[in-house]
Amino acid sequence: MGSSVERMEERTLTEEEVEKLKELKNSAEFQKTYKLMQDEVMKKEKQRRNIAMKGFLCLLVFVLLPRAGFYLSLIMGFATILIPFYLSKIKGSNLNKIYKEQLLNLILDRVFPEAKIVPSGVAPIEDVQYAVPKSEKYNQFNMLKLKDERNLSVCNMYAWHEEKYGTENKRRTKEVTDFRGILYSLTLSETVQGHLRVVPTKQSAYTNRETQGGYFGTLEGERKIDVEDIVHNENYNIYCTEEISARKFLSPTVLTWFDKHIAEQGLCLYLKGNQLYISQYTNAYLFPVPDTKEKLHLWSVENAALYLKELIQETKDMVAVF
Repeated sequence: MGSSVERMEERTLTEEEVEKLKELKNSAEFQKTYKLMQDEVMKKEKQRRNIAMKGFLCLLVFVLLPRAGFYLSLIMGFATILIPFYLSKIKGSNLNKIYKEQLLNLILDRVFPEAKIVPSGVAPIEDVQYAVPKSEKYNQFNMLKLKDERNLSVCNMYAWHEEKYGTENKRRTKEVTDFRGILYSLTLSETVQGHLRVVPTKQSAYTNRETQGGYFGTLEGERKIDVEDIVHNENYNIYCTEEISARKFLSPTVLTWFDKHIAEQGLCLYLKGNQLYISQYTNAYLFPVPDTKEKLHLWSVENAALYLKELIQETKDMVAVF
């Protein structure tokens, strides 16, 4: 870990970076993109006000017309609120794309050209499924890709399955979240034989037994192994197909890295050949969008650039040991 001065430097922009951002703000491309984002935010604000006003009218009808008010307000709410809201969700908003793929990339191009945000992650699902709890559907989106020799990237990750409920005559389907967080991906310089999984565990408060939160147990061809690090054994389960290769990878330095991240619940590693995936359950996503008038007012190019700078550094630090 670096000194406090070094950490402070990581959390601030250099004079050169600040100067480049000034140039960016004066560019026609930036001003055009920022105006597009403003227009989208104002459009969303207008939609919120319309929904609130229509909701108030429905409530008024319900109160003033005791007999027919309930049915009339129900019809009004369905026709003027639910249907337009559903149609707008299908159509989607351009705000996410404008902000993440256009505005943030303008900042990256000008100040941090070694990185770029792309719409989707590219990790194969047949690999990703072993880096997160058991699920049925997977979505990798908004990937920050670093232009380095290890193909290092980090992206948002959502995994879910569907469950049916209700009576036989009225069956419904609901979406159940299995994973919501981020996924790191990189290519190692050395290749391991087979594959290796390190999954987080915790003690059940009710049974005092070890659980691993929906992650796969021992799969076909795998064996569960322990290491000399007692702290590691108590907080992670290790599964591998080639024990000698796995133990070579799990050096004291790597085990110390795991011990350091014990507090970060939901940290899982999957290694196949020379491709390494690390998932982290954060219950939040990267690149939060300033999607209200208040948030946009507080937003600045400098703060966005600092966020990206810290994210790039944190991504590098996260996998520096490998």
